[in-house]
Amino acid sequence: MDFSFTDEQKALRDLAEQILRDRCALERLKQVEQSPVGMDEELWSELGKAGLLGVTVPEEFGGSSGNMIEACLLLEQQGRFLPLLPLLPHLVGCLTLGRFGSEEIREQILPSAATGQSWLTAALSEFGADPYEPVTAASPDGERWRLFGTKLGVPWADRAEIILVPARTAEGQKLLFAVPPGTRGVTLERQQTTNWEPHFRMRMQSTPLPASALIGGPELGEAAVRYLVDRYLVGLCAIASGACQEAVRITAQYSSNRKQFDKPIAMFQAVGQRMADSYIDNEAVQLTMWQAASRLAEELPSEREVATAKFWAADAGHRIGHAALHIHGGISIDVDYPIHRYFLWLKQIEYTLGAATPQLVRLGQLLAAET
Repeated sequence: MDFSFTDEQKALRDLAEQILRDRCALERLKQVEQSPVGMDEELWSELGKAGLLGVTVPEEFGGSSGNMIEACLLLEQQGRFLPLLPLLPHLVGCLTLGRFGSEEIREQILPSAATGQSWLTAALSEFGADPYEPVTAASPDGERWRLFGTKLGVPWADRAEIILVPARTAEGQKLLFAVPPGTRGVTLERQQTTNWEPHFRMRMQSTPLPASALIGGPELGEAAVRYLVDRYLVGLCAIASGACQEAVRITAQYSSNRKQFDKPIAMFQAVGQRMADSYIDNEAVQLTMWQAASRLAEELPSEREVATAKFWAADAGHRIGHAALHIHGGISIDVDYPIHRYFLWLKQIEYTLGAATPQLVRLGQLLAAET
């Protein structure tokens, strides 16, 4: 069985790498991080012109009809170069709308999303809640719906075309809604993040929504929520994979050039062992991410694979980030040197939608259910 990427997938990855490498110089990253917008709009526009933002949009709406493999190829490159872009929620949101959205909402949203003129985001985090088990309340109001609740860490919510919001009815039914950020009853409050991404606290107080805002309808609401959360988690793992690769590469290069006692510090046993551990961790992050992504692309049962991938992204990403800082020593906290950025992104990803321990708990529950 051939597990290699197709020529088209390789071309997609190489094009993304070329554009990001050319546009993600250190000074440019610092400039964007310090801007009030917190997004590289020029780079976003360039990715749109190259057709990369429509990778997960169906062809009938101007996209490429790609799946989770293509999405992860792009997200892994984002992890290598770390531009501030709403790439993850956008790609996963387009996949979800393409799969579960009504014809009306797909015609309304996806053509502009394919070119990058607009983007999608998702509100998946709630205080103390499992992302698969939303606590935001959805209440029917005649032919309409009303939402009550608070979502945390919603990326780029203030300028998104729509926000995908999982919610739950009083009877426990899980549903997915498309909520424009300007909807009455929605308030957004900017939050500070580890990696400078603009995230928002989203409060919904009796937020009115038409019946057309329900993605997948009542019958497919739970499937739509799981579809979105699974792909968002694996997308996080893809970014972590790229960040781990680059952190290991930069650290290996540094330890080979940095000398103490007239020899490279890479020759010291403790440093060599730590680099070897980081290499193995990096391989595990990549392997488990691609295993989960391939099963999602085929729409196969993927509960264990998704939890396993997020565990490795959180646990091994944590170790790689710390090893990179420790081996670099004092230079690691110099903002004019790139390694601290990988630590910050890996730390952000580690705790987004559940760190290592919740993934192990989920795996234990899944295994126990099989016995």
